[in-house]
Amino acid sequence: MTKAGEGRLPGPSPGVKSYYPAMLDLEGRPCAIVGGGRVSERKARALLEAGARVTVVSPVFTPQLEAWAASGAVRALRERYAPGLPALAEARLVFAATDDASVNAQVCAEAEALGKFANAADDGAGGGFLVPAAVRRGRLTLAVSTAGASPGLAAALRRRLEEAFGEEYAPYVELLHELRGIIQQAVPETGERQELFRGMLEWQLLPLLRSGRTDPAGLCAELARRVLEDPTPGGVEAIGDWLRVYARQLGYE
Repeated sequence: MTKAGEGRLPGPSPGVKSYYPAMLDLEGRPCAIVGGGRVSERKARALLEAGARVTVVSPVFTPQLEAWAASGAVRALRERYAPGLPALAEARLVFAATDDASVNAQVCAEAEALGKFANAADDGAGGGFLVPAAVRRGRLTLAVSTAGASPGLAAALRRRLEEAFGEEYAPYVELLHELRGIIQQAVPETGERQELFRGMLEWQLLPLLRSGRTDPAGLCAELARRVLEDPTPGGVEAIGDWLRVYARQLGYE
């Protein structure tokens, strides 16, 4: 039986704008924002959280952007946008976030001519990329996009994700990251490692972390010790049994 879509060339659906999802490493990389208002501030905050080097171009700035500029967190170019700014030529990503649609369009056109990806705050389809609604929990990032069709829906779905994936996911993912490195060192065979990773996902760790009754660092150290004692599927299953007993001892299950 032929599976749905089998034999068909991949491509976007007719009449539907399709985007390629990606997680960008912007650590230490230059990014430029044209505009100094609230939208620009939100863009700058997200870029700073990603470790980017941010330049903001505007004659006026919000108080928060002023504070970031004073601290050196962002570079402030106190001028109106004009074509030929070196900051755009240097940037990996360009954001057009002014309150003038014609200026935003001009910024995007220049960025495209320079081979840059641009995002227009007032016209999702006018630049080279969209910024999804995102929820961050440490190493975990959940992103939602409607390809610009309904930013309100994307925001509503983000709020649902915030409720479903609480702050406990940050230490949970960090713990899995630490244990993954230990298993990679202790178990040379890829298939065996994958079986252990799958087994770890069966552990009832999230309720423990959500309860706040255990120290994530101490728990990670104990789990690492137990994994190294017996890095086998049986050992991982035994750890799951121990976690259930541990939860009962804490009065939480």
